[in-house]
Amino acid sequence: MGKLLLATMAAGAMLASPSQARENRPVKCDIGDAKAAPSAGGPALVANVPSAMTPIDLNAVQMTDKKLAKKVIVEAMFARRTETNSVEVITRFVNCTKNVVELDARSSFMDTDQAPTEDSTYWKKVILQPKATGVYRGLSIGRDEVKYYLVEVRTSQP
Repeated sequence: MGKLLLATMAAGAMLASPSQARENRPVKCDIGDAKAAPSAGGPALVANVPSAMTPIDLNAVQMTDKKLAKKVIVEAMFARRTETNSVEVITRFVNCTKNVVELDARSSFMDTDQAPTEDSTYWKKVILQPKATGVYRGLSIGRDEVKYYLVEVRTSQP
């Protein structure tokens, strides 16, 4: 118990210490590497007719716009259960350009059979400043029945 307390205090002191702060270099992106990344190999939405469409990975982000995919990278995705057992998805984007990028994102939630548990959320605008990050959050209405999610992203609409 004493060692844990000391370790916690030391970690807290490191975070509070201004000498530990560091300025990062400007963001550099390799869109080619992001596009070439293989599928996670998990559950996916597939067409009833084989090869009629590319599979859409679940528990992932689907860029619906090729131009946007050349400007923005998904840095991270998180999903967690809330206190009420609904699902919150969080996606962090990085703007790889020197211009402001506006995008829209929405979430879809599915059950074990990949059937929708509810309507997709409304499109929510995310504004990314040049070479900066931005966050999208989506929340399911469904609770225990939600097993999968999909975040769709498009260029912002007026």
